[in-house]
Amino acid sequence: MQTDPPPSPPIVHTEAKSYDAPIADMRDAFARSTPQTDEDRARARAFIDGKIEMIRRDPYLTDAEKTAAIADLEARFA
Repeated sequence: MQTDPPPSPPIVHTEAKSYDAPIADMRDAFARSTPQTDEDRARARAFIDGKIEMIRRDPYLTDAEKTAAIADLEARFA
C-alpha cells in the first residue's frame, strides 16, 4: 500500500515590499459634501461618549492622562 507524502508547508513571504507610491493627504477629497443631519450628529456624539466612558474606565491611565484624552476628544468633536 502506497501512502501520499505529507502536504508541503505554505509559502510565507517575510520580506516587506517597498512601493514608491506617493503619500498624500486625501481628507479633502473624501470630505462630506452634504451637511450633517441631526441624526448624524447624535450618532457621532454617542460614539464620542462611548470613547470617553472607555477612557474613564481604563485602569492603566492616570487621572491626568484621562483628563487630557477626554479634553482632546471633546475638542475634536466641537
